[in-house]
Amino acid sequence: MKQPEDNVETISIEDEAGNQKDYEVDAVIEMDNKEYVLYSSGTELKMKRILHEDDDEFLLDVSEDEMAKLIDAYDEAIAEETKEVH
Repeated sequence: MKQPEDNVETISIEDEAGNQKDYEVDAVIEMDNKEYVLYSSGTELKMKRILHEDDDEFLLDVSEDEMAKLIDAYDEAIAEETKEVH
């Protein structure tokens, strides 16, 4: 993952055709002893599980159950953050 100068963390992902696309990292969440990344481009939110292997990181698909839990955890974190600001 790289970090541009404006402090918005981004991730660059290669699609099946070999094209690179940059996404904004919205959150990294640890849940059930696993690490997940939530990232977006425009209005589309995506989620992947991060697999750390040696010095490499791989992004794996998440199950529908994991996705539902991640959305709940993300919504809860945003709600808590909003409470702290107000």
